[in-house]
Amino acid sequence: SALCNTGSEAVLGAMRIARTVTNRSLIVAFTGSYHGIVDEVIVRGAKNLRSYAAAPGIMPEAVQNMLILDYGTDESLEIIRSRGQEIAAVLVEPVQSRRPEFQPVAFLKKLRDVTTQSGTVLVFDEVITGFRMHPGGAQALFGIKADLATYGKVIGGGLSIGAIAGHAHLMDALDGGYWQYGDDSMPEAGVTYFAGTFVRHPLALAASKASLLYFKAKGPSLQQLLTDNTTYLADALRAISSQHKLPLNIVHFGSLWKIKFNEDVPYGELLFHLLRFNGIHIYDGFPCFLTEAHSKADMDCIIAAFRESVTTLISAEIFKSAIGNKLMQTAERPPVAGALLGRDPQGEPGWYIADKERPGKYLQVII
Repeated sequence: SALCNTGSEAVLGAMRIARTVTNRSLIVAFTGSYHGIVDEVIVRGAKNLRSYAAAPGIMPEAVQNMLILDYGTDESLEIIRSRGQEIAAVLVEPVQSRRPEFQPVAFLKKLRDVTTQSGTVLVFDEVITGFRMHPGGAQALFGIKADLATYGKVIGGGLSIGAIAGHAHLMDALDGGYWQYGDDSMPEAGVTYFAGTFVRHPLALAASKASLLYFKAKGPSLQQLLTDNTTYLADALRAISSQHKLPLNIVHFGSLWKIKFNEDVPYGELLFHLLRFNGIHIYDGFPCFLTEAHSKADMDCIIAAFRESVTTLISAEIFKSAIGNKLMQTAERPPVAGALLGRDPQGEPGWYIADKERPGKYLQVII
């Protein structure tokens, strides 16, 4: 393995290794993936298979050796197969942090076969999924072994670090391969340049060692606990959204979860402002993560804040509730003590209380 300062640096190093070893230039990545802040990977593709810089200040020439394809499609597999001899690497975020609900395992297994046949380096960007979803990352979960993998964030224990791991014949491009002092041995592989002042910083290494030893001691049950807690949270938030049939979905993979809008809602971003007002800070539209430090009380607090925020937006008629904006009170907050939600003979929603004079019958509450 090789160490660096960030996940972005790890991705840069993996791309450089692949090009050095294969002596090819083209690298494939996929729409919707995020691979850090290096110029080449801040890129958008087009149907004509041309690539364009995705931010100001990035020169067009910087992305001319990137090919951006749709993730998880047979068409993309065919393009990779047909152009295999010119592709140095296929760079994959196996479960995209922007679309965690999409987990194309069958596609990834076919991609593994296609890249093996062409001698293309398969790179899994596991900066998000590595160690967070399973001790072996997405590779272990899906039963697919990449040629190179990049890591960061999680292993740093709060300090900045990145790492590249992979097959020896690829990693040799960083140091020339095995050799030792005192005899005639020497590096046998051609090397590229990869270095940095704070690479292998002692403080970051100490934090990473502590984190990795903790992961090892806990075993896969740590990640499974986080997955179970995230499922509990996502299911509860999804139930609130489903109750009102709102254009919201709560998607998750492992301990990653995200609030997604299924359609454009004018001023819908106020949901995140209201969550902050109610004590829960979520960066608008970005993925969130549960940690071992989050208790069930913390999760219930998130659920309560979400319910309160949704109720406020329904009351303001920014969200249109399927049970009527005048009925935005939840079952825990009926307009009259003891009232229950129900529907009249025409199927319209309403609040009802027991009719004391007619046991088993109910009276509708007019609000």
